[in-house]
Amino acid sequence: MPPKTVKPSQAGNPAANASNAVDESLLNAIRDIVQSVIHEENNALREEIRQAVSPLKAALETCEGTLQEHEEGLNCLDTRLEAMEKRYDQLHKDYKALQAKTDDLENRGRRCNIRILHEKEQVLRLARERGRLEFQGRQVMIFPDFSAELNKRRAEYVEVKKLLREKEGVRYGLVYPARLRVSFQGQEKMFDTPQAVKDFIADKM
Repeated sequence: MPPKTVKPSQAGNPAANASNAVDESLLNAIRDIVQSVIHEENNALREEIRQAVSPLKAALETCEGTLQEHEEGLNCLDTRLEAMEKRYDQLHKDYKALQAKTDDLENRGRRCNIRILHEKEQVLRLARERGRLEFQGRQVMIFPDFSAELNKRRAEYVEVKKLLREKEGVRYGLVYPARLRVSFQGQEKMFDTPQAVKDFIADKM
């Protein structure tokens, strides 16, 4: 039997060892290159993102500052508007009170005036002689010379006076400046508004 041939091991083969060393060195070099490229790409991407975000951050900070200024301005306007509304309400109340006083003074000065229609001398004579005045077949009306505002307030009682005329045993009359006196079942009441008269009619009559 011929003897077996034994192959020499790679450890004892200088060429194989050199080839393995070259392969490992090449892999390490490629790995280093890849890592370096990735690192450079990451750095470049970070810088690109930073450059892109920086203007946006500045713009956001500017917007926040502007928004805060607007909010402060709106708060200031709200405060001023509230103060103006309170001032307007007070002025409106003062105006209404002054208007009422002025109207009252005007009517107190004019309540003794008499506006005469048609012929003055004949009307004066007839007014002294009879209650219902007529001249040449026409009724002559004599009424107090009130302001337009007071006449309007007194005219608001027309409807309730019509209702009272339909009730038996009721007497009524307007009292200066614009109040209605109602006598019913031995009692006398004063009303400041037509609605109060309506309520009284609904409850008591």
